Amino acid sequence: MKKMLKYLLVFIIIFSFVFSMQVGTVSAATKSQATEFVTRLYRIVLEREPDEAGLQANAGKILSKKGTGALLVSDFFFSPEFMAKNKNNRDFVTFLFRACFNREPDDSSNNWISMLDKGYSRNFVLANFVNAAEFKNLCAGYGVKQGYIDPGSAPQITVSHIPIIGLHGIENQPSGRYEISASAFDFLCGTLKHMGYETITLNDLYNHYAKGTKLPAKPVIITSDDGYQNMYTVAFPILKKYKYKMTVFLISSYIGDSNSSRRNNDFDSGIKGIAVRPMLIWPEVSQMNRYGCEFQSHSWSHSIMKDIPLEAAKNELIQSKKDIEMHTGKPVIFIAWPHSATSNEVIGLLGQSGYVGALYWGGGVQSLSSIDFARLNRVQIVAEISPEAYGKVLGLQ
Repeated sequence: MKKMLKYLLVFIIIFSFVFSMQVGTVSAATKSQATEFVTRLYRIVLEREPDEAGLQANAGKILSKKGTGALLVSDFFFSPEFMAKNKNNRDFVTFLFRACFNREPDDSSNNWISMLDKGYSRNFVLANFVNAAEFKNLCAGYGVKQGYIDPGSAPQITVSHIPIIGLHGIENQPSGRYEISASAFDFLCGTLKHMGYETITLNDLYNHYAKGTKLPAKPVIITSDDGYQNMYTVAFPILKKYKYKMTVFLISSYIGDSNSSRRNNDFDSGIKGIAVRPMLIWPEVSQMNRYGCEFQSHSWSHSIMKDIPLEAAKNELIQSKKDIEMHTGKPVIFIAWPHSATSNEVIGLLGQSGYVGALYWGGGVQSLSSIDFARLNRVQIVAEISPEAYGKVLGLQ
């Protein structure tokens, strides 16, 4: 393994040297050149024609000299729209060759794919493309300044899987299979801490793949659906006890502004085995948000997305994202599908609506080597699983 990594790093040095030859001269881009440069990125990376607003905004960055070719390429490849396409590593490298070098991949592409498969970040690989002289020459043809992207370190993933824990309610006196007791949640957190696991958020996981930010040696993500008040009154004190954080998926139309407007879980009204419970309010969300907990979408109204018109599903995605971002000031780029029910057509709305990924209720322990952000798995923790079995169910090591 070490010998292989050594060869890969030698390859990077040679790659950078070869493409540092024959550097082109850059003159200021005209409006026509800036528009052409941006248009080709839309066509190659996003595989569509540019929308007028996006075209003008991106071309404006070049003309105002606030944007460089490298930064624009990075913006396109790490945009929610592209990330939602969930391209595999081979496709990602192919798109880089086309966007940065205006050609199909050569034999060196296998080296880049191998690096990605071994845990190097996509930012690390993209940086080597946009920092190359071949890309500088391409930029010069459009009068665009090349710029520079910091590749950062070459992070190594030290675990092959990450448990993404799926919960609903946590109560002192739980009721039904979708609630666990406070003592069981305390046992879960204590077990994770004892075995060396550290909590991360979904944004942390995304940033690792997109930007190369490091993950702890043994990461775990704790999630809860719906947004019950017991996340604040019961789970939050336990999280603080262990210096842990969690991700809560909110049904944004059910989150009130104050106690006087606090709602109950009417979306589950009449379902056998589910107790009537109060929901969070935004002041409680704000306190958990300031501490470091993450809030993502569980839709606007808890509709079954595959059973409603596509336009209505898109509105559910957009409105819940808008609501939560307005109150937390942080990006909402993931959704947990209500009832774990979706369709390929609804999944196709993710990028259009500003999301990069989605989670299901179940599916098992998530592999890190073959991650598909549009179809992230979770391990269900429900009442019938004894706390003593949590370690086995979660595949803890």
